[in-house]
Amino acid sequence: MKKIWYVFGMLIVLTGMILSAGCISTPSDTPTPVTSVPTTTPTPVPTPAEVMQGQELTVTDTGKTISIRIMQKKFGSEVEEILKKGSAANPKPAPGQYAVMLKISETYESGDEAAKVVAPYHYEIYVNGIGYPAVSAALPNGYTPLSTTNILKYAKIEGWLTYIIPQGDAKLAYEVKDEPLGFIRINY
Repeated sequence: MKKIWYVFGMLIVLTGMILSAGCISTPSDTPTPVTSVPTTTPTPVPTPAEVMQGQELTVTDTGKTISIRIMQKKFGSEVEEILKKGSAANPKPAPGQYAVMLKISETYESGDEAAKVVAPYHYEIYVNGIGYPAVSAALPNGYTPLSTTNILKYAKIEGWLTYIIPQGDAKLAYEVKDEPLGFIRINY
């Protein structure tokens, strides 16, 4: 019986020695190479251009240069009357808000592709730093809404956009992926 315990004890000691032999190493003469971590400089976000009403805003949208202008503006009770003529279901401003209609002109000036998408969702009015998208409204005859469509290079499209916004400092923004590329200040 003592022999079994002796053999068993020797097996445990040998196993411990074999296992610990893999953990013991001699110092190496060659130093471990240090891998440098490349530092990246963040790409600065360009400040969107801003022009006054009556001036043309020129921006580059995914490689396409476009020019935008506010051709006409209407606001307040005049817009509310226009919206009533269009449909009784059109949105109405709440107290402290007012309705604004802008006739927008967009021209595809240059770019690599033959056509460019024009869409109302590219335009928001910012009031005191908060963006307000165009509202859906049925407009009466004589007011062609700006609809989602394609235009060819050098083509120009015009149409009306309707907004319900609070009172304050207002700017029309041209946006791509919710990032303003430029502003046109709206004077009232």
